Order: sequence, then C-alpha cells, then structure tokens
Amino acid sequence: MLPTRLIRCAMALFALLASVLPAAADDITFSGEVTYRERIALPAGVELRITLVALPGAIPVAGATADTVGRASAPLQFALDVRSNVIRPDRDYGLVAEIRSEGRTLFRSQQPVPVDPAAPTHTVILVTLSPDPPHQQKETILPPVETPNPLLETIWTVTSIGGEPTLPGSKVTFSIAADYRAGGNSGCNNYFTEAGFTEPPLAFGPIAGTRMACAPDIMAQETRFFAALGATVGYELSGNSLKLVDAAGVPLVGLVRQD
Repeated sequence: MLPTRLIRCAMALFALLASVLPAAADDITFSGEVTYRERIALPAGVELRITLVALPGAIPVAGATADTVGRASAPLQFALDVRSNVIRPDRDYGLVAEIRSEGRTLFRSQQPVPVDPAAPTHTVILVTLSPDPPHQQKETILPPVETPNPLLETIWTVTSIGGEPTLPGSKVTFSIAADYRAGGNSGCNNYFTEAGFTEPPLAFGPIAGTRMACAPDIMAQETRFFAALGATVGYELSGNSLKLVDAAGVPLVGLVRQD
C-alpha cells in the first residue's frame, strides 16, 4: 500500500475574515480514514474530498480536497482543520467523503457520519461505489460538461426581506464568488458566509462580519436579513430577479441583478 496524503485545509473564507474579526479562534481537527469494501484499485491521481456538514440537512460548513500520492488504495487517511467559530453549540455535525477522478465521483458516502466537535475522535467513513463506476463506463469518456451557475460572480441588490421592501436609503447587496464565498453589505456591516449547492439546492453557513453600529431600524433589518439567509434552502431565478426561499417555497429575500 502506497502512502496517502493528508488533507489539511481550513476554509479560505477565514483568511478573508482575519482583518475584521477578533483574534483567531482555535482550530478543531477532524481526523480519520476513508475506506470501501469493494476490491477495486484506485487509478493514479485520485482526489479525496472531506466536507463538514450541519445536521439535519447536510448543509456544508467547511471542506477540503487533496490529491492522493501515486496509485492510492484504501484506507485513505485525512485530517480536516476547521475554525471553531463556525461551530454552533445548538447544531449537530457530520462528515461526508468523496473519492473523485477526472471530474467523476468514484465513491461517495451515503450518509454523513456524526462527529462531536467538542471531542473529535478517529472517524471511519465508509464510501460506496457511485452509480456509474469507471469499470462500467465506455472506453471513450468525454470530459464532463459543466453548466455555469448563474448565481456566481454576480452582484445582487436586495429589494425585499420577508416580503417587506428594504428601507429607503439602505443598500443591501449580495454575491457568491466562484469558490462559493458569499457576502456583501447588509446596509450597515460587511458580512461573509459560504454557499452550498448540494442538498438542499442552496444553503448558507454561519455568517460573520464587521461590527459597526447603525440606526436601530437598519440594525433590525440586518438581523432579519441574516435570519433569512440562515433559513434559505433554495432559490428561484427569473431573468434579472432572484428569490431566496424556505423549505415551503416561501420567498425570504427578493433581489435584482446589478447592471
């Protein structure tokens, strides 16, 4: 068995936040191994992806991907470092894993493996073959065609929160970068979070930002906006208009694309 490569990656988001947040929080390290039962050798240069998700709903919180070294075989060892200030004491968490090659998922975990951020232990993640394993594919494999996500690299202006128009003179903005870092200005503070486009179709991680004090009505609007982002589980896009919706499909935030 050839050696494998450890994954050690904190979310890039927190490098960005270092200038606006208090002194760095302690890292929480989740470590363990990813294995599978099938007797299938992995091709050279596969990638291992580990993601910390919030439960229920498997909402992505932090993740990292690393190449294995040479022709790897199970088990694959991992260590994922996450800043403690993204962990909420009132939520449960789990780890999911994927083994990828040339844009295809070879193995994936079917369910998150629960973990305890307060006392992380060695975690074993069992992955299973994806529905289209490489030995069943045709000899000629075309590269995957990626459909551009229309929400990325676009600046939106918030027009309503919870069905109420935003306050006159308060410009609330929102955008999602190509690496899924999200944020903007709440009308008072700059804010930062991370978007996830798995299940549910769209969700956001913990929100951090600057701590300026503004007029009470502006601060109240900011609180409602952040709560709406936290409750988002999907979106509706129509032309230049975007709606963030909850589990029942009720619009939480209305937005329009900036020219």
